[in-house]
Amino acid sequence: MRDRLGTLFSTVPDDGRGAYAHMRAALIECPEPGTVLNWLRNSHSARLLADLVARGRPLTHLDLDATAGDGRAAPRTVDYLRGLLVAYQVLPERDELSARIERHLDRVVARHPEHALLLRSYVRWSLLPRARRHERLRGGGFLGRVHSAYSRINRAAEFLTAMAAQGRLLREVTQHDVDAWLAINPGTRFTVRDFIVWATRRGHACPLDVAHWPKRDPVSLAEDSHWELLHQCLTDTDLPLDVRGAGAILLLFGQHLTRIAALTTHAVTTVGEHTFLTLDLTPIPLPGSLAGLLTDLTDMPPPTNWAANSSQDWLFPGDRPGQHLSASVLGRRLAAHNIPNRPARATALVAFAQDLPPAVLGPVLGLHPVTAAHWRRRASTDWATYLEARLATPPP
Repeated sequence: MRDRLGTLFSTVPDDGRGAYAHMRAALIECPEPGTVLNWLRNSHSARLLADLVARGRPLTHLDLDATAGDGRAAPRTVDYLRGLLVAYQVLPERDELSARIERHLDRVVARHPEHALLLRSYVRWSLLPRARRHERLRGGGFLGRVHSAYSRINRAAEFLTAMAAQGRLLREVTQHDVDAWLAINPGTRFTVRDFIVWATRRGHACPLDVAHWPKRDPVSLAEDSHWELLHQCLTDTDLPLDVRGAGAILLLFGQHLTRIAALTTHAVTTVGEHTFLTLDLTPIPLPGSLAGLLTDLTDMPPPTNWAANSSQDWLFPGDRPGQHLSASVLGRRLAAHNIPNRPARATALVAFAQDLPPAVLGPVLGLHPVTAAHWRRRASTDWATYLEARLATPPP
């Protein structure tokens, strides 16, 4: 391993003060040298790093962006290497969400330069600020936000191109034009709503409307099955500890897997004899069995097979440098033990909404006020709708 590292950093001064000094020292001190050796021998990211180090000049994020090719594996390799270099302090941290969205915007504008002004204004003043705010307030779901931004930019460019093909500027587009364009493929084109709402509000278009895409009613678990799964998570020691912890939070509090995966150990706090879990703003007191389970989860030693993959206080650390477990991987682990994600979440939220008003439900579980009101209506614990119906159609 030392020989391989010496070859890799042969062009770097070995004075302990360069950009790669911390990385080199940490790799040498790794408790699993065989893992480092395998990475140096077989990894695409190690080969890419060797090419970048051989240039003999300081490495930047732009250098990594320039190496990302069109191949399917190239972006993943670059992302992994970027996380590694940031964890080892070779590169400074950056706003990766903004960087990815702006890079995709540049690609789209290169294909549609005639729409550059509108697209850049839309992304800069509407899409990007909201994506940053959601990431700051809600956490987790990084890839979901990136893909959602990509889709909205693509649909906006596609819509503008289609209208231009008909000889129409955006301010000349009518509601009929919008409806006709959406009717061709509404399942994928409805995301243009975000761009059209922005363009209408900013005066770039006449008043236009795109309806929200209807969501299917979530399927719930039977009450007995729900509580049996929760009891299994709390008591079955044969289940992996991370599956038990994530399953219990899902079944009891109805949290999105993106938020569960992004929880840190600081979300679990102990004051005296009581343990609390903070999902948003309000610390929630935990029953003894769940408190013990989450305490054991926070006390788990971090993975030691790879020096850069420190847990960084994640409750569910991932296998990428400095990152938590992805929601998709966590969902597959739960599904492998027969814990369904969406039905479990729907059942838990309906149970909460039956007892708590939206003003309380939102701050406790981290739900948007509109979402909290939606679940309250779904729980249907009041008779207002029934009374309105009876008054509208009185019995004969």
